Amino acid sequence: MTYPGTTPASDCLPTYIVLDTSGSMNPHVASLNKTLEVVVDSVADSPRVAEFAHISIISFNTRAHLILPLTDVQGLTSIPEVGCGGETNYGEAFRMVKERINVDVPELRHQGRTVLRPTVFMLTDGGPTDDDWQESFAELVDDSWSRRPHVVTFGFGDANAGVLSQISTKMAFLAKDAYAGNTAITNFLGELLRTLIKSSSTGNVELPTEVEGFKTVSLPREYME
Repeated sequence: MTYPGTTPASDCLPTYIVLDTSGSMNPHVASLNKTLEVVVDSVADSPRVAEFAHISIISFNTRAHLILPLTDVQGLTSIPEVGCGGETNYGEAFRMVKERINVDVPELRHQGRTVLRPTVFMLTDGGPTDDDWQESFAELVDDSWSRRPHVVTFGFGDANAGVLSQISTKMAFLAKDAYAGNTAITNFLGELLRTLIKSSSTGNVELPTEVEGFKTVSLPREYME
């Protein structure tokens, strides 16, 4: 409902950038930070995109870390840098994403925004080192949870296509050259930026189907019971 003297609620896309910052990512940390800053600056310089897509950055290794709470990036002057080290615990990332969605969606609604289904863009260069990640991912994308996000994954290095397909709900991509780490990071974040620009122009989530330098990974078939 719109009251006199107010403006209609505008659509908002909560966007979560989830970054593998385990020890194997250390050779690429400078490129990751530099490219991430360029993407956030580009969003901030585009008022339409920044108004539509609020961004949160989560990194994960042995633990998950909230690098940037969900925010309208137009007011940002800088973003914290990420560091790399530790193991590749996927479950930590999935649990934190769910926790943050449960904080962020009510807050956006309190601000009078209409909230589209959250979207997660995840970058990893390896496989999970924890044993309970499947359970955590299942809870994140459970059909009974109304706030469940779309999940799009990008892998390179030692990332496994089979695992990527399991942790994606829409699209999964694996770098054609497994060891082109810096190029993979640049292409990943560049595609994220293009997705946000296109989505803001249509008012809906426009997920990628092809990404330069990556091949598309087939997702598991879904059957009716």
